[in-house]
Amino acid sequence: MKSYLMWFLVVFLTTTSLITAQNNLSYRLKIGDQFTVYQLASQDIVQDMNGSKHEIKNKIEGDYTFVIEGVSDSLYDIRFKFDRFKMTASSNLVGEIMSINTTDSISDDDIEGKIFSQLVTTDLSMKMYKNGKIKSIEGSKALIDNMINAAGDFDEFTKELMRESMKKEFSNKSLAQSFEQMTYIYPSEIIKKGESWTNAFEGELAAKNTWTLNNITEDDIIITGKSTIIFKNSDSDVEMNLTGDMTSSITTSLENGFVKHMSSKSVATGNSIMHNMNDTKVPTTITSNITYKIEKHVQ
Repeated sequence: MKSYLMWFLVVFLTTTSLITAQNNLSYRLKIGDQFTVYQLASQDIVQDMNGSKHEIKNKIEGDYTFVIEGVSDSLYDIRFKFDRFKMTASSNLVGEIMSINTTDSISDDDIEGKIFSQLVTTDLSMKMYKNGKIKSIEGSKALIDNMINAAGDFDEFTKELMRESMKKEFSNKSLAQSFEQMTYIYPSEIIKKGESWTNAFEGELAAKNTWTLNNITEDDIIITGKSTIIFKNSDSDVEMNLTGDMTSSITTSLENGFVKHMSSKSVATGNSIMHNMNDTKVPTTITSNITYKIEKHVQ
């Protein structure tokens, strides 16, 4: 009887401890942990120009690696590197707009190919809080310089124009805001199954998110998200101001907290302001689908 009672107490205490740990949602990473991320993003843009539809399709595919190099009470030091980058863009009116693949050979006259080939040659350093919010990223200046230098022998004025354009996508701040859409999912408080919490993303795609802990299994944490989004993008030709909604489905590892699979879909509507057409407002809809699949690399 004593043996049975002791077994019952051990199981009960172990289960109670596990449940408590499960509800304290956060990353639990160790030095040397390495994760390979596969990302696929598709974007359909439809502009209604006086009854004639301009349809643009963008597709981005890539692989990148996170390596945990330091752990403190509140932060992870992470080395990040692009392993592969592929992007295509096409229009029903003009055909192919862009085609980039860092695994392809690059011809001498392929300036875009030369620029984006540098994505896979430069490491970045990231500091991330244990709820997934990114404190900082360093290394983008070297990345941008490498991209500009690979493009060819341009004068300093042209290089500066290229540098300012690239900062919109590849500055330390822009990269941090982009990666937070995959990492920043955990609350700062204890959460029970069925409860929700909120946070927000900033950047070109700003979002106010409500996350819900749907379930915890033996290996996984299941989270869903609903977001209101604001999409703003501006250059010398076009300015977009769109609003909409996004839904997300996430499975993370109970062991280390890192995402295993994540998918999100968003629809945003509003106007594109065409600066080269006397600031004409063109009704615009953007539908986006993003998928992440992550595997932990065993050392």
